[in-house]
Amino acid sequence: MALRFLPNPGILGTVGEARAARLLDERAEALARRGAPEPPRGAPVLVVAVGAETFGVPLARVAEVLPAEPPCPLPGAPPALLGLRARAGRLHAVLNLAALTGANAGDAPEGGHDVLLRPGPGGRRLALRVVRALSAAEPVPLPPERAPAGPGGAVAFHAMLPGPDPHGTATIIAVLDLDRLLRPYAAPSTAPDAHGA
Repeated sequence: MALRFLPNPGILGTVGEARAARLLDERAEALARRGAPEPPRGAPVLVVAVGAETFGVPLARVAEVLPAEPPCPLPGAPPALLGLRARAGRLHAVLNLAALTGANAGDAPEGGHDVLLRPGPGGRRLALRVVRALSAAEPVPLPPERAPAGPGGAVAFHAMLPGPDPHGTATIIAVLDLDRLLRPYAAPSTAPDAHGA
């Protein structure tokens, strides 16, 4: 036989039956949530700003973040390729992330950052020019139905940064798929050599 809790009629009279039921329901929900696991976090990313857009660059692919400096321009290069930059005796091709993603960088202030990447599948050393490198974070991936409509292509998924931004709202970022984004620039050239071999 199941036992049933019967509240003291004296207490019930002062609280009210509806309020007592609501308090018991709230307490049951709080107890049920107590053992619930936290939402899964994604792989760590470097959060970067490009104009009004916020992107996540997989932290495993980031080698270094440096203050931007004028790159050495390359004649005939595509518009997204700003030029070359030297670091520790190695050349990095500097790519404009705003041009690669189609983001509106607006009137970017002087400065900015260059995000030097670890060499990818093609072995090329690349860097991304961003307006500002903000921080490293472990975002929570959004389910597809909650993700904002936006450019596909190089966006692997959308995610929410833990904690509210200074305005009290959650920050949603687009985490980039660097392999897809950089494919045209990462592959070594296949031009034949001068001897026709």
